[in-house]
Amino acid sequence: MSLNFEIERFLLERGALKVGFATLETLSGGPPSADLEYILPEARSAISFALPLDREKIRAFLGKESHSAHERDNFEVNIRSSRLAKALAIWLEEKGFASKRVISNNIYRTEVEGWQLSMPPDLSHRYVAVRSGVGSFGWSGNVGIKGLGCTIILGTTVTEAELEPTDPVPEEESFCDRCKLCVAACPSGMFDAEEDTSVTLGGVTFAFSNRSSYTGCQFVCGGFTGLHKSGKWSTWSPGRYRLPDDEKELMDVFMRAVANYTKWPERTDGTGGYVNMALSDTSLRLTCANCQLICWGDKAATRENYRLLTKSGCVLQRENGDIDVLPSRDAARAFEKLTPEHKSLYE
Repeated sequence: MSLNFEIERFLLERGALKVGFATLETLSGGPPSADLEYILPEARSAISFALPLDREKIRAFLGKESHSAHERDNFEVNIRSSRLAKALAIWLEEKGFASKRVISNNIYRTEVEGWQLSMPPDLSHRYVAVRSGVGSFGWSGNVGIKGLGCTIILGTTVTEAELEPTDPVPEEESFCDRCKLCVAACPSGMFDAEEDTSVTLGGVTFAFSNRSSYTGCQFVCGGFTGLHKSGKWSTWSPGRYRLPDDEKELMDVFMRAVANYTKWPERTDGTGGYVNMALSDTSLRLTCANCQLICWGDKAATRENYRLLTKSGCVLQRENGDIDVLPSRDAARAFEKLTPEHKSLYE
């Protein structure tokens, strides 16, 4: 029985949807975040796996029926991913192979200048996953699995064991049909609808959408703003900032929004939140990830998710912290009736 087989069985028995194997060779030539030796100097291989998110809770999140249910599920699945990666590392250590888990998210290369804005990961779960065939890139750059889309959380364990690499997903078997609703669902306008970019790992090139501004993504996915430029819908963030096209202006608005965010009243729509290393003294809330969540790898289901999102209305936060979800016109009128001091924190 091969070690690959034993590892795959170990992970599948514990809830993994799919398992893949990458090596130093199959990840060679990639960006710094594809370097296994950064995690473990004696590394030879990496094991990638995927865990499922709860789709019912995703639908309630997109349609603004419930915020906290998906937020809790997302956090719990990320914790499961990190714990499963650690359990595998311990199991491999007991077999005599130096191994180390990779935390599921929120770990960055802090030695990189300006890391708080660029957020370079210690190791990219996405790169290991696509090179090992656990999933493939969608147009947004999120990783998905056929029949599931991007409703997954990835996990990775790095080891000195010499494992047999698995092949990437063939292009004709990709879950992504290039519907590009991920582009339409992003309030920050991060993704280009036509132009692509690529990454080459071990001689294999993978393409996905070119990105316009990571600052805009941080602005929206950080929860500091969420109103779509149409004004007809928002994320779960009550922020109503307009995002300038000029990068310097965008950064100025972003920094003002971050400062204002610390003055927002505590939300009353359930406990939750997390701390990001890049803003360690502030509790953030999960408010977006639309580009990931709407994609279910099925045209009809993805269209329905987009419909739910764009018909869900806009979020407004009252002075006492209450979160209201209102039709766009009602939300705009209600916002104008707030005190000038309170309004100034959101626009």
